[in-house]
Formats: sequence, C-alpha cells, structure tokens
Amino acid sequence: MPVISCAECGDELPAAAGRGRPRRYCSRRCQARAYRRRRDDGSSRRLPSALRGSGSSGRLSAALPGDDESLVALAIGLADELGPAALSVRLLADRAGLPVHLVYQRIGNRADLLRDMAERVLDANVPASGSHEPRDRLGELARAEWSLYRRHPWLLTVLATDRPPVGPAVLATVDRVVAALVEAGFDPADAYRGYLVLSGYVQGMALLIDPEPAATSARAWRAATRRRLEHTGRLERRPWLAEATRGDPGTELDAWFEFGLDRLLEGLLTR
Repeated sequence: MPVISCAECGDELPAAAGRGRPRRYCSRRCQARAYRRRRDDGSSRRLPSALRGSGSSGRLSAALPGDDESLVALAIGLADELGPAALSVRLLADRAGLPVHLVYQRIGNRADLLRDMAERVLDANVPASGSHEPRDRLGELARAEWSLYRRHPWLLTVLATDRPPVGPAVLATVDRVVAALVEAGFDPADAYRGYLVLSGYVQGMALLIDPEPAATSARAWRAATRRRLEHTGRLERRPWLAEATRGDPGTELDAWFEFGLDRLLEGLLTR
C-alpha cells in the first residue's frame, strides 16, 4: 500500500478512515502554514525533502541557506539602515533571497525577530568593567547602554516598554546594575528601583537621538523652528532657548547626556 505524506511537512499521514475527501495535511498547523505560504508567495509546492524538518513540527533542517544567526545579523543591519518601522519578515526574506514562509519558520514572527535582535546586540556588547567603585561601574554601564542606542536606535523601541523581552542578555544587563547598587549599600528591592531610575534616564535621553542623522528633514525643521522663534521674539525673552537652538543636538547630545548622568549618579548614591 503506498505511503501518503503530508503535503506540507512530508510526514506520513495516518490511514484514512471511511469515505470522504483524502487528507492532505497531518495537522491543522501544517494546513495553516501551507495557507500562509500560498498567501505570501503564491507557492503551493511541498517543501523539498532537504528542507523538511525531521519531526511533525516541520522545523527546517540546517540545509536551509542562511542560518538563524545570519538572518538575525541581516535584520540588525536592515534596522540600522532603514529604522525599525521599515523592518518586516517579508523584507528580511527578500534581502536574504529566501521564500517568506521559510524565514517565518526560521525566526518566527516580527516580535520574535526583534527579541532575537536585541539579544544578539546586547550579548555582543557586554561592557568590560574597569573599576571596582560602584559609582564608576554604574557610569560605565549607563554609557554602554547609551552607546548601543546611539549605534542601534531601533533597540530603544524593543527595550523601552512595559513588556520588554526577558532573554538572558536582557536580564544580564539588569543584573550588572543591580549588583553595583547592592554593593553600594542598597537592598535588592531598592537596587532594582535604582536600576529603573538609571535606565529610565538613559532611555529618556535616547528619545532625542535622531534615527536618521543624515536626513535633511530634521535639520530643516530645526532651522525653520529657530527662524520662527526669532521672528516671534520668543528667543529674546528666553536665553536658555536661544542657547538650546543654536547648536546641533546631533553633536551636543553626548554632552547633555553626561551632564545629566553625573548629577543623577550623585543624587542616587547620596544616602
């Protein structure tokens, strides 16, 4: 008797019981995956045997061109180049030269992809502590987080939320700050509160980072805003505003960050 296989994953189908239309899929999951694939790229062909998973889950084997790590690395480059709003699984598949359904099977949905991207960036940029003093260590950790937002502005949208990913690398960033605060004399609960204060400051300042520093729109907006303020006399009555609008935030942002960080640490560690 011939063996009948699932039209999606290739697993053997159970023997048909009674009459009716022959089964094509081993599970609703495979049926749904086939529907999504046809919707995404119009393909109704079964996966080649070299790309089928070994079990009923249909996970891809290592024969797929481009492993998970390379797909995540490509996604990081795309987000750095285009911003997080432009990043999608479909775009990633297009740049990788792979069918969309194969990329979905590799990395999951967009939320899964962003989580893996954040883990990859954080794990590859563990700050090396050069000091044993809690205040110096906290400064190092805050500057390390700040530099990541400078290099990868999309990372802020992943981490600055009430439901951040909680992978090992994300938790390790919290561990390092909490440990420094515990060493400074905080109990664990207050140390976590201190972490929220410090990270909240870093992330708040990171909102000022222009994700497209080369774009002319932000520079044009700043120039037009200054002209409007001058025309209405609002700069003349506000020396602080005149100073703030004179420089380029892109070049002064690091100085503003250091100004606030120094005073925040001073207040946070004064018991």
